[in-house]
Amino acid sequence: MRIVAEQIAVSRYESEFAEVGRSPDGWTTTYVDPTTDERWQRIYLDSDFHGGGMPILVKEPMPSIDELLGMAANSLDLAEVAASAWLLADQDREGRYKGPLVAIAEELATQGHHTRAALLVAWGNLLSEMNLRPTLGKSVADTTKDHEHFCAIAMRARTLLHIGRTDRFPRDPAVFGYR
Repeated sequence: MRIVAEQIAVSRYESEFAEVGRSPDGWTTTYVDPTTDERWQRIYLDSDFHGGGMPILVKEPMPSIDELLGMAANSLDLAEVAASAWLLADQDREGRYKGPLVAIAEELATQGHHTRAALLVAWGNLLSEMNLRPTLGKSVADTTKDHEHFCAIAMRARTLLHIGRTDRFPRDPAVFGYR
């Protein structure tokens, strides 16, 4: 496991690990697991919101976009699946991850893993039709094409979950141990 996102487990590991560093702004804490010497970072999902976000532990080095997609596809831990999708949305502000992530969700659904597929859609922000690609210097036609790309991904995600365009699909924090 590369990401610990279930909140009881996060608290337990933080109490077992040795703190070895903290970022100057206080938002990232580095720990060492005394039994394995592995380094972990506590970061916050949605940290750009007032008051920070939800704390998770990520094993160093921080996973790349491809590694996060691999976790989304292969992890059996539902909190890790949701957190990997959330990290993708947090780290890739231009939405390059969305096409591969919706394809993974579709594949999981065809294999009967509907819960994991739904988590990727919800926490990966795949229902949003917002154009995330830069628009500066682009023609209206190019910007429209970019927007249509994200609309198509959102349509695939809605089709996958059998929901309509105006239906809301809530991100349920229970996957992280919140009740």
